[in-house]
Amino acid sequence: MKREIKFRGKRLDTGEWIYSDESFVHTEAGVFIGPYNDEKQVDPDTVGQYTGLKDRNGKEIFEGDIINWLMHRTDRTGYIEEGYVEFRTDEQAVVVINMFATRDGRENVRNLLNCRNDLKVVGNIHDNPEWLKGGER
Repeated sequence: MKREIKFRGKRLDTGEWIYSDESFVHTEAGVFIGPYNDEKQVDPDTVGQYTGLKDRNGKEIFEGDIINWLMHRTDRTGYIEEGYVEFRTDEQAVVVINMFATRDGRENVRNLLNCRNDLKVVGNIHDNPEWLKGGER
């Protein structure tokens, strides 16, 4: 199976998200995304790669996205889980980090492929940094 390689990042000059199916370039002057003849400088902390998956509405899921999904209990009731997408080399996979799944606030790490039921992108950690602090969402 061939996966599309895409990147996104937030422009430093306008704060606008830009997407490229080519690559990003890291130089001493900064990080740039886009075709080589029209590269735009982006905040390096916002650069994320496309996971190859789409949510239930057809929206592409990138690293840094906040997603939620429906979990089913054995009694056939359900509840919503929420987390953010990150690539972890120690897991060798794109994972969802759910910091609010345990009572003591520890991270609950799941392989994104195991959370594919009803995935929905609801934001990202760059536009919604309060999410990482457990604030209003």
